[in-house]
Amino acid sequence: MNENMFLKAWTFLRGYVAVEVTGSSVERFLNMTAHRGIYIWDINPIKNGIQMHCSIKAFKMLKTSAQKTKCRLKVSDRQGLPFIIYRYRRRKFLMGGVAFFVLFLYIMASFIWRIDIEGNERVPTEAILQFSETYNLRIGASKRHINNREVSRAILSHFTDIGWVDVHTRGTRTTIIVSEIIPEHPRLPRDTPCNIVAAQDGLITKIVTASGIPKVRQNDVVQEGDILVSGELPIVSEHTGQSTTVFVHAYAEVWAKMYTPFRFKLPMSYTHKAFTGNERTHHTIQWLAGQQRSINLFHGRISFTNYDKIVSHNQPGSSGDYPMPFIWTQAIYREFIPETRHRTLEEAKAMADRIITDRIIREFDFHIDIVDKLVQFEELPDNLVVSVLITTNERIDKAVPIENPLHEN
Repeated sequence: MNENMFLKAWTFLRGYVAVEVTGSSVERFLNMTAHRGIYIWDINPIKNGIQMHCSIKAFKMLKTSAQKTKCRLKVSDRQGLPFIIYRYRRRKFLMGGVAFFVLFLYIMASFIWRIDIEGNERVPTEAILQFSETYNLRIGASKRHINNREVSRAILSHFTDIGWVDVHTRGTRTTIIVSEIIPEHPRLPRDTPCNIVAAQDGLITKIVTASGIPKVRQNDVVQEGDILVSGELPIVSEHTGQSTTVFVHAYAEVWAKMYTPFRFKLPMSYTHKAFTGNERTHHTIQWLAGQQRSINLFHGRISFTNYDKIVSHNQPGSSGDYPMPFIWTQAIYREFIPETRHRTLEEAKAMADRIITDRIIREFDFHIDIVDKLVQFEELPDNLVVSVLITTNERIDKAVPIENPLHEN
């Protein structure tokens, strides 16, 4: 809670009044008020005077200043808890209900009702939440029993893929912000003799060698495990003519064409959902405290034979710092009539193209160059068989240590 919000809450609890000050010596009245240390705020000019706000105690002190400066005081508005209590002083049940509601909100605000995890990609959210429970950080836990610093240190030491953690609580929400460590690609030390081998089958398109002896050339077909660049260098002595083998750390970038085939069937007939417009809506309240019990509201039997169910969950206050201790669930049942429809050949081919594009995006990394896409169709009575051959150009070099080298460079 910032300073401005605290000041507004404090003035509301104490009560305050809006006062109109009129007369010929309003400026002298203000100077005398300031000299006596009386706190006033929201001073605005009006006809023949000013309007301002002050506390109930300050208003009583202002009467002396008004008498000395011959100014007139008029209360134009009364705000705050004391005036509300006085206004409803005879309605005991209403005041008791208000007091109980305020007490209920105060008690509920002392618990955690929402936990958010931000910044994680490789570490599952469920794993972080489950581990946090061992340090009392869970939905419905009391805030005074949670040590955010202790939870941060525990998460940091437990998960090796996390390099930084911040756990902070605002209101009834706790947010765990993590920063994951960028994984390092395993590399052999530069002083380790090794060969460059093919990681996959392919057709060599380019080879750039920095050290070692190339064993393949462009347009050669290689299989997984074949040596592409050797780290064994034969050296012939000029004086004796004897040959000596020196083992070095081979390094090269080798690119090759890769061929990935796949096929699938696309039915020419499909079921279309013709919605009738008839809907039923069910509401459920799930309490997060205790056993997380659910209360069904206005439920009845679903008379639809065929329907779609659309479920949405909403936790009131989830966008702010004070989420509520329950989740409002809405389930909409939409009736439909199933209709059998048939695709034309053009519609089936267009759908197949969308399926192929989605699979390429999902299965191929962004750094892989898609060279070609060959698609063939085979029409059957009930299906369209789609055969696809994806041609890519990618690196296939992999460093493999040389076992038991005789000599090292």
